[in-house]
Amino acid sequence: MAGKTNNSAVAVTLQAAQGTFDEPDSGELIPVSQLRPSFTPITVDNDEYTGSIVKNAPAVAGSRKAFSFNVKIRPPSALPSANDWPFGYLMQACKFAEVRNATAIPSSPEAVGSSTTTVAVLGSSAGTTDDTYKGFPLVLSDNGSGYKNQLTQIIDYIGGTKSAHLPETLGGAPAANYQIPTFIGYMRSVDSSDPPYLSMQFWLDGLRYDLKDVRVTSAQLVFPTSTRDQAAYPELQITVEGILDDYADEATPAIPALGAVPLFKDGNMMLNRIPVGGSTFTIDLGLTSANPPNPNQADGSDAPEVTASTARITQTRQRYLKSVIDTLAMAEAQAYYPFWAQYGTAAGAIVQVLAPQVRLAHPSPDMGGDLIMESGDLLVDAIDRGICLVFPF
Repeated sequence: MAGKTNNSAVAVTLQAAQGTFDEPDSGELIPVSQLRPSFTPITVDNDEYTGSIVKNAPAVAGSRKAFSFNVKIRPPSALPSANDWPFGYLMQACKFAEVRNATAIPSSPEAVGSSTTTVAVLGSSAGTTDDTYKGFPLVLSDNGSGYKNQLTQIIDYIGGTKSAHLPETLGGAPAANYQIPTFIGYMRSVDSSDPPYLSMQFWLDGLRYDLKDVRVTSAQLVFPTSTRDQAAYPELQITVEGILDDYADEATPAIPALGAVPLFKDGNMMLNRIPVGGSTFTIDLGLTSANPPNPNQADGSDAPEVTASTARITQTRQRYLKSVIDTLAMAEAQAYYPFWAQYGTAAGAIVQVLAPQVRLAHPSPDMGGDLIMESGDLLVDAIDRGICLVFPF
C-alpha cells in the first residue's frame, strides 16, 4: 500500500548533550505542513583509467539528511513552563533566547508617571536596569478599549527614569495605569554561545527517522496579510539537518488539534511609528552552517555547526507620498528606526513582532499590479533583542 503524505508527523526536543539522541515525548509532537525530506548522497568521482571510454561509477561516501517544513505561528494555549514548548525549541535553535514572564509586573496595575505619546514612564515597582524590559509587552489602561488595543510593546527601556519607549505614537499621553502582562517570548541573542542541539523524529506514514545533533540551517518567519481577497497563515519556514541515529517501522502518532491560528489582519504594522499597509513581511535569519571534518565520525564530519546569522526583514508595503513616510530619506540617513507588528484577538491569542532598531535599504517602487507597492529590506544589526517574537497572556 502506498504511503500517504498526511500520515506524517514531527516531534522535537532540546538535546542535552552532543552525540546523544534524546527521544521526544508525546507532548513534544508539533503540527507541521509541507514536510520535505532531502537525503542527498555524497559521492566522489573515480578518476582511475579503465583502458576504455567507460569509467567506473563514483564511490558513495554517505549522505546529508535534511528536512524542511513549515510551522504555523500559533500562541500556546497557556503559558508554558520554561523550555517546555516545541515551537520554542525551534526558535532557541535559531539563536533566540526564551524570555518568560510568569507573573505580571507589577502584580496589580500601577499608575504611570508623566508620559508622552511615545514614552510611558513606569511607576515605582518598575526596575531600574537599562533594557530590562526591552521587547516586553505593555498594557496601558487608557490606550483605547479592550486588551488588544491597550497592548503595546517596549522598544527601549531607560532604567534611571523608568522610561519605556514605544513603537507607536499613541492618541494621547498615557495618564492611567500600566502593567507588563505574563508572556513567553523569543528574542534574538548576540552572545557567543552556540544555539542548542535538537533531537527530532520524523514519521513518514509508518517509517520513523530519528535525528540527533540537529541544527537549523535556514529559517524565515513569514507574515502575509490576510485580506478580503486572500487569506494565508503566518508561518515559520525552516530547514534542519542532523545525523541519523536510527530508523524503524512505527505507526505515525496522532497529532492533537491545537485550535485556531491568528491571521495577520485587524492589528498593527508600524515603521518608524507610522502605520503602513503591505502584503507581507518576512524575517530571514540568514543562517549559515558548516560540518567540521572529523575522521573519527562515521561520515567523516562532526555535527553541523551554525557559523553565522545575518538577519533582514523583507517587506512589500504600499507606496506612500513623501509627506506620509519618506522611506528614501530614511534609507539615505542609515539611522535606526523601530519596526513593529501586532495582531490577534485577545490575551493568549495575540502575536507581537518587534525589531527595535532597523536600517532601511533603498526602496524600489513596484508597478507590476493594479496598485503601486514598494519593496525594501529592513536591515538588522547584531543588537541584542534585535528581533522579538512575543506571545502575551
